[in-house]
Amino acid sequence: MIALLTEKITADKLVPIFDLGTAYKLEEFDIATRDQLFPQNNELFALFHETLAAKLLVVTDFDGFNHIESFSNMLQHLPNKRAKSICYVEDVTTTGAAHAFEIWRDKTDLFKQLIEQIIATGECSYKQLNTCLIKDYPRLVPLLANLNEFNVEQSFKILGDASSDVNIIDASNLDATTLFGNLDTLYQNNSYVSHVAQLIPGLLHQAHGGYIAIKIDELLNNSALWYQLKSVIKQQSLAWTSSNQAIQTELKPDAAPIDVKIILLGDRLAISQIADGDRELSSLTSSFIDFSPEFNITEQNIAHYIGYIKLLLTDANLLPLSGCGLKRLLQLSSRWCEHNNYLSLNESKLKTLLSYSHQIAITNKLTSIDSVTLNTVLTLQHEALNGHIRLSNEGIIEKQIILETSGSKIGQINGLSVLEIDGHPESFGEPIRITATGHLNGDGDISDVERKAELAGNIHAKSMMIIQGFFTHAFAKPLPLPISANLVFEQSYGEIDGDSAALAGTCALLSVLAQKPIAQNLAVTGAIDQFGTVLAVGGINEKLEGFLRICELNGQTDMGVLIPAANTINLNLSDKVVEAVNNQQLAIYPVTHIEQAIELLMDINAGKIDEEGSLYYIIQQLADENEDKLDSDEAGFVNKLTQLCARIIGKQG
Repeated sequence: MIALLTEKITADKLVPIFDLGTAYKLEEFDIATRDQLFPQNNELFALFHETLAAKLLVVTDFDGFNHIESFSNMLQHLPNKRAKSICYVEDVTTTGAAHAFEIWRDKTDLFKQLIEQIIATGECSYKQLNTCLIKDYPRLVPLLANLNEFNVEQSFKILGDASSDVNIIDASNLDATTLFGNLDTLYQNNSYVSHVAQLIPGLLHQAHGGYIAIKIDELLNNSALWYQLKSVIKQQSLAWTSSNQAIQTELKPDAAPIDVKIILLGDRLAISQIADGDRELSSLTSSFIDFSPEFNITEQNIAHYIGYIKLLLTDANLLPLSGCGLKRLLQLSSRWCEHNNYLSLNESKLKTLLSYSHQIAITNKLTSIDSVTLNTVLTLQHEALNGHIRLSNEGIIEKQIILETSGSKIGQINGLSVLEIDGHPESFGEPIRITATGHLNGDGDISDVERKAELAGNIHAKSMMIIQGFFTHAFAKPLPLPISANLVFEQSYGEIDGDSAALAGTCALLSVLAQKPIAQNLAVTGAIDQFGTVLAVGGINEKLEGFLRICELNGQTDMGVLIPAANTINLNLSDKVVEAVNNQQLAIYPVTHIEQAIELLMDINAGKIDEEGSLYYIIQQLADENEDKLDSDEAGFVNKLTQLCARIIGKQG
């Protein structure tokens, strides 16, 4: 065995360790509101809040995080703006005329008292009235003076909730009536009656003077809503329409003044779709704000994230986390992000895990949620979802699926894949046998069976072209390397995509061309470029755990996995894998170039085409010998053909 180019990853690098400073218990951290997780957004939102002309904010959101609450937290630190209500008063002396006026929402009760005073006495305090009004309305007093106790219910209405100031209204399940309101039927018993009371306010009226947050998906499902909303943004008013177009209304109310700041929430795809549908979006938008689904602990204080966890526990009235429980939760959160410098902000996923753990802790009469309790929940969730894994295990045990994890084979290698099944919330790792056949007597073509069978995605097809580019580079000559080869993902019956098998496929091809066997107790994952540099891939933890699972089923206790060195930062492995590494049953090798993989897999240096004894030299020599043989065969064929022609000509002569 030659000296290894690559050192194994030690067990202390397999799970992230978070630096919490001097604190190690949850109670030692302050609660952090959601807006504290995104300090970079707060100043821009403050400008949006304070600038009168700014009306539309487009925000990237993601599932599982309460963005409405985050903006509410931001508003608490900004200068308070008084919410407004829209008041309609009908001129009872003129059929069908109704006029709109704005009042401060916190003065709604006083305004109603003044109306009652006018009806009772015919007089009111103009000083008090002016404190209710946002601006002077000279026509208001004569209109109010015409009201009486018989028509006030029909001719006077305030659109808005007087009980509280509006910060943000979360708009959902939208249709035209819900968002924009409705001018309802004006006739009763075939006669006209005063119907200001029939003005049904929409969410925009209720949000007057505040904010309304709308999911872009709601607008994509009904594009007419967006175009009407855009008109409101431009005109700052909303005309009344009836949902029943067959009814001819006599009431002609003024258009409602709309002073609302609108927040559109959507992921990148939703934003791009609405922008493609209406190119005016960018010119209307005052600002764009980006929320990341992950918390970057290298840029921000991890104490804020722990404070956020404490907030979730407090809001849901759950037990606190113990020291080991907090550490375990951080590891799980990091694993969901597949990166050890990031922690997940998927609030719904965190709450579900913590709620289940709380229930188990209460049942076991614990005072806090520890790591054992969290692991218990994870085990229960895994067992409830392991039907596909069980079928995979049965296939290995019954030898219906062939995966060799011992000995060595020419042109055969264990690749690592991740299975994602439609409708299944979790993915899991599954090794796959990749085989190569071929010879040094062809036209330079490497045939990808998956692509020809239309079982491969575009990224997989690209990776196969990169493999061909690697061979051209490694064995550069005036003419292409004269190979003919097939590459197959054995016992794969669904679509394959991604480039993470490029390293494994290339090594299998090199093995068959050089007739050098590959150790079957090793598995490989990694993409490559045309120069043989190994590139990072996704699903690294699931892939390693999947290979360990298969090896255990086969009774293999001496195994190794080759992973891209760039994926070291993504390692966040199960206790079972860590234990296997500690017991020297599993070795994990980080590789940066295919030459390291060749050395580990085939026990030979990759070398160069002119370096005697190296893998590349062997392949080049075999190619040269084959070329000489072809030249010799061609010369012999020409000589025989010449002699035959001479005989024919001699007989004719």
